[in-house]
Amino acid sequence: MLASFISALVVAATTPPAPAARLDLEAVVDRVQRRYDATADFRARFTQTLTSAAMGRKTNSSGTVMFKKPGRMRWDYEKPEHSAYVSDGAVLWLYEPDDRQAFKQALKASQLPAALAFLTGKGKLAAEFDIATAGKTPYGQPGDYLLTLAPKVAEPQVKAILFVVDPHTFDVRESVITDGQGNTNDLTFADIRMGTHIPDTEFHFTPPAGVRVIDTAKLGK
Repeated sequence: MLASFISALVVAATTPPAPAARLDLEAVVDRVQRRYDATADFRARFTQTLTSAAMGRKTNSSGTVMFKKPGRMRWDYEKPEHSAYVSDGAVLWLYEPDDRQAFKQALKASQLPAALAFLTGKGKLAAEFDIATAGKTPYGQPGDYLLTLAPKVAEPQVKAILFVVDPHTFDVRESVITDGQGNTNDLTFADIRMGTHIPDTEFHFTPPAGVRVIDTAKLGK
């Protein structure tokens, strides 16, 4: 139930012309890292495409996302149906209003990938991943920097990640996560706003009255 949001990552709304001078790989990674190190919070709209390798089936969704350091996040899915993932940095909730149920899980038990930890202010890309310049790919636009990232420590949810990096802002405009079964999670963001002082209350969730709460730590006991 958590795979639908893993991952994950900031994009710009438009793509400017390619810069005249190209940076080497190390410089690009450094600029991306510094970009996110300097960002206290951000919000954006996202679109997501999940592709099943076995079935060849694609599932599209969209909504809004907010992150705030350290470790807080909120994903509100609007299409194809409403749901929300909310974390205060310690507890992760999945709320499904149509089914009137909410799943509760310790964030440390959710096995979130290092790419998401980087986005929420924890970890360093170069320390967590082996990074290279991507070869030919259908993603991105002329002038973008295309990076491939392979986790240095094996993760079941992440075999490889492709970052599409804006050549001017060094935002990651798109990320494509491939898991061990070949499934892909393609996330892009738009209408980004950074440093808007998002209130901490956005990252706290209290189940509404009448909602069934399922604590995943107690399942199977």
